[in-house]
Amino acid sequence: MRALLFRGRRLAPAAVVAGFVAIMLAMPAAAAGPNVDLSGGCTIELTATGVNGEAAGTASGPGTASADNPFVVDPKGTVTWTATAPTIKNATYSVSVYQIPLLSGTFANEGGGSAATGTLDLSEMSVLSQLAGIVYVSGGVRGDGGACDGAAWVKLGGSPLTSTPGLVGILAGVLGVVGVALSAAGSHPFRGLGFGVLLGIGLALLSIVFGFMPLGQWTPYVCLVAGPVIGAIVGFLKIGGVAAAAA
Repeated sequence: MRALLFRGRRLAPAAVVAGFVAIMLAMPAAAAGPNVDLSGGCTIELTATGVNGEAAGTASGPGTASADNPFVVDPKGTVTWTATAPTIKNATYSVSVYQIPLLSGTFANEGGGSAATGTLDLSEMSVLSQLAGIVYVSGGVRGDGGACDGAAWVKLGGSPLTSTPGLVGILAGVLGVVGVALSAAGSHPFRGLGFGVLLGIGLALLSIVFGFMPLGQWTPYVCLVAGPVIGAIVGFLKIGGVAAAAA
């Protein structure tokens, strides 16, 4: 009986990951009309176009951004934007994905304008062309005369299971689960920690490609931390090896 219990406990990490993936696959389709969180008296209208000129999605702000209702874009297409703001001069701007800088720059606005429009070619951003799934995009403009900060959930088109992050996530997750499970045979906390890192990377990437964000923008980072913690804990528990044989 004890041997069966030990074997069951060794399978627990695999069961957790299987349940995690099942929940992500069961996520409902997003509703229409995504919005952008926006402050500072600014407004924005966004229109995404596919690589062949087809409509992809629209978004506007100020509003309430939600991972359940993302702004759909083609990572090889374009995004046309129209924005208004208080008159801001000598300004800096930045755009980040999950707080990782993507774009930045400066502008003078010597004419004192309060509206602007432009088109962003996403195909020029090589990092985006390899992604699929839902990402948290934030950014801001600040300078003399005011500041605006915004954020939105953006869904990058493409197949999660054939994209680079999807394939890496699956591979890292599988290796992590197997390694963490094997570290439970005896007491191998460092082995568990090492494979837990792989597990965390896998879970973080899968949370992005499948859009599973119960903790908002922090979900991938929580997964990255949770994997090593789970691996180390399982490695400390003597739930296999000598213990199982003694049963």
